[in-house]
Amino acid sequence: MRLNRDNSNFFAIFAKSFTPVKAIIIMVLVIFMSCDDKNNLLITEKEIRTSNGRFELSLKIDPDIVYSKGSTKLITSIKRLVHKDSLGVNVPKMAVKMNSIGGNLVKHSPAYSYIASDGFMYYETDSFGIAIPDSVNAIWEGLAFFIPSYPLMDAGHISAIFDGMNLTLPIKLVATR
Repeated sequence: MRLNRDNSNFFAIFAKSFTPVKAIIIMVLVIFMSCDDKNNLLITEKEIRTSNGRFELSLKIDPDIVYSKGSTKLITSIKRLVHKDSLGVNVPKMAVKMNSIGGNLVKHSPAYSYIASDGFMYYETDSFGIAIPDSVNAIWEGLAFFIPSYPLMDAGHISAIFDGMNLTLPIKLVATR
C-alpha cells in the first residue's frame, strides 16, 4: 500500500512542477517525434541519374507536385567523368535537349541554339549548347521551371537528353480553384 502512495505522490509532484506552457510544449514534441514519414510524403525532391562512362546526366525536380497555378524547379546537370582529351574523336555534340509533356519549360539558360547545315541556319527550341570544362568532374547545370498547361492532365513529364542518355521524371499535376 505504501508503494502506491509513493507513486501517486511522485506523479502529483511531477504534474505540479509543469506549468501548462511546459506541458503543451512537451506534448507537441512527443507528437512531433512520434510522427514518421514512412512513405517520404514530406520529401518533395525527386532526382534520377544515368551514366555512359563518359558523362553523368542527372535530372532533379522540387517539388514533384505542381498545382495548376504554380510551377516547379527543374535542374539538369551534366558531369564530365573523363578528361576531354580521352574522348578522342568521339566528342559529343555539346548540346542538351530538355522537353516536357503537360506543361512548358521556362529555361534560365539560352532557350535555343542555332546550327548551320548546308549553308542554312535553323533554330532548335528544345536544345541548347552547353560548355563543360575539360577536366574530370567538371559540372554544367541548367535551371528551368515547369509550368502546367491547359487542359490540365493528371501527370506531366520532363526529360533531358545528352550524349545518347535519356532521362524522364513524372510530375503530379493538381487542379486548384
